[in-house]
Amino acid sequence: MAGGMAGEARRTTGPLSGVRVADFSVHAAGPFAGLMLAELGAQVIKIESSARLDITRRTHTMYGKPPSSFEQINANKMSACLNLKEPRAVELALELVQVSDLVLENFRPGVMDRLGLGYGTLREVKPDIILVSLSSNGQTGPDRNYAGYAPMFAALGGLGHLTGYSDGPPVELRHGMDHTGGMLGAFAAVAALCAKRGNNLGQHVDVSLRDMGSSFIGPALLDYAMNGREAIRQGNRDESAAPQGVYRCRGQDAWVSISVASEVEWQGMLRAMGNPVWAQGDEFGDAFRRWKAHDRLDGLIDVWTAKHTPSEAADLLQNHGVAAAPSLTPDQLLSNDHLLERGAFPKILHSEKGEQKAVAPPWRLSRTPAVIDQWTPDLGENNLDVFHGILGLSASEVKRLQEAKVIW
Repeated sequence: MAGGMAGEARRTTGPLSGVRVADFSVHAAGPFAGLMLAELGAQVIKIESSARLDITRRTHTMYGKPPSSFEQINANKMSACLNLKEPRAVELALELVQVSDLVLENFRPGVMDRLGLGYGTLREVKPDIILVSLSSNGQTGPDRNYAGYAPMFAALGGLGHLTGYSDGPPVELRHGMDHTGGMLGAFAAVAALCAKRGNNLGQHVDVSLRDMGSSFIGPALLDYAMNGREAIRQGNRDESAAPQGVYRCRGQDAWVSISVASEVEWQGMLRAMGNPVWAQGDEFGDAFRRWKAHDRLDGLIDVWTAKHTPSEAADLLQNHGVAAAPSLTPDQLLSNDHLLERGAFPKILHSEKGEQKAVAPPWRLSRTPAVIDQWTPDLGENNLDVFHGILGLSASEVKRLQEAKVIW
């Protein structure tokens, strides 16, 4: 792995400790991949530029300040500025690649080549470099140059068409697609690092978020290929089991999610509801009848859930072996006892605001824990650490390049 961790202020006990990542990615999916790697202990250096700020670092037109999404997906990283329109900045970027293990980017195919940072060039300066490229449609194919944001990934991958209600249009999927794509990119990066171990194997990892969307609907694709059946939008329902859905509870915009997948669970639900009279006949006597009468069944369940808060309804059902959970709002999540006990929202020291809550990684490693322990860096906060500490430029040379708007 790349040697020397000059400027490193973080702990180095994570499973990717010793790995250095040059992160050229912007917006959401790519930076979220970098966050995952940083949480696993890698030293992730986000390359930015005052000439063109990352869109999520810019002042929001409505709220008057940068959106919180930038803070969340760029924590644990270092920030170094390079104006890649300048030839000397490109040279410095390649010098950073020489002392890195992995490069991360999520531009349209061809952009890195035009910047002078394409995979062929990277291999010349670092033969075993790993380049992870996240894009809407991948690096090859007739649609590779299509512009794309999160809703496009689901639309082109077929997932959007299957999401929504049967009497409504497809539903756009937004940040979930970006963040899931970022996690997929991080997974592929770790796989490439494993392949590199022991034999110095470098490679270009092509992650298509459109392909990711298609991979989520494998059953629908296979059903059509094998049986000629087109899957349809089902809202919150299941194609074979009932009841399945989200039900209104007591309170404003209060909901409980319920899923009954077996006869045992159905009987447990009836006991939780006090064995209502309407369930004693044959109308809902088996799974198929319940599925056929889903609309009427939902109405009857709504009458019961409306008498309870989401937590009350969920607890009653869970006590009888039924899968049920309240639909939690952000403020409820932040005060949830279970999540708090698991340390889901650690506090990180902010230089101006004091302690601030962050979102912890969703996995736990007992010996090499993944953590979030450093606030998002200010633009260019680590310029001296990177260009003087890692690349060995003199402090005066760094200052000169800043004045020339190369490090800018």
